[in-house]
Amino acid sequence: MNMQLLLVVFVSALSGAATSLLSERWNNPPPRIAVIDPSVLVAEQLKQLQPGLDEAAIQTLGQAYARRLDQAIAQIAQQYNAVILVSPAVISGAPDLTQEVRRSLNELR
Repeated sequence: MNMQLLLVVFVSALSGAATSLLSERWNNPPPRIAVIDPSVLVAEQLKQLQPGLDEAAIQTLGQAYARRLDQAIAQIAQQYNAVILVSPAVISGAPDLTQEVRRSLNELR
């Protein structure tokens, strides 16, 4: 009798754990891998700099752009539930979210 009760408790615990795990995976899927090409985004930003700026102005603008870029990447990573890597770090198979980060950057201006 005790063995039967122990078996029922054990099976119940296992089924509860399995249900909980499945529910967690269903509601919160694991992040996927995606890439961006930050060199393209930075090159575009550099083209927009006005000629004749002094070093301090360039540094200030660069820091502001870096903050916006970080915000945009974080926003897109959350929106797409993705871990974002730089494109040269991934050989193939990951979606490129550079365009989405660019759009987000434009919205943060």
